Amino acid sequence: MSADSVMPTDELQPPNPRLRNQEDGTVRISVGEFVGTVSSHHLVDVKINQLNDYWRKMHRPRNQAG
Repeated sequence: MSADSVMPTDELQPPNPRLRNQEDGTVRISVGEFVGTVSSHHLVDVKINQLNDYWRKMHRPRNQAG
């Protein structure tokens, strides 16, 4: 899919995730002020999706139902 075919959205987008490999082998992931840790790199995408969803929920305008 090309960038031209992406529909613009009014939804507030979370900041880019930041990853940090910890000394104990875990991966620390932060999206804005929200942080999660996973035990393996194959779990990173799932945790990013969870943190993005939570970020959107917490930053949704108060008058918006949901």
